[in-house]
Amino acid sequence: MARRSSLGAFSLPSSRGCLSPSALVDRLNGHARASAFLASAVLTSLMGTMWLTYLCVKRAEVIPYVADGGVFGCEVRTLSRSLPLPDAAQAGKTEP
Repeated sequence: MARRSSLGAFSLPSSRGCLSPSALVDRLNGHARASAFLASAVLTSLMGTMWLTYLCVKRAEVIPYVADGGVFGCEVRTLSRSLPLPDAAQAGKTEP
């Protein structure tokens, strides 16, 4: 607890005295340990997040099915976006 000097009805903390070099080194070492702990906690949570994201993406890769009234349904086939439009689809376009 800091010493206090009273100024009338008010009380203000007094300035800190000189600290020895060993006390300053101990304080800096404490701050370094806390900083290292927080950095390792951030890196650990980052690695955990990356691992869980990978597992979620792998788990989400499913084959979509449509209920068509049968027992198992039918698989939805995906179309490649790089395929050109057929001539019939291009013929339906009108140019201004």
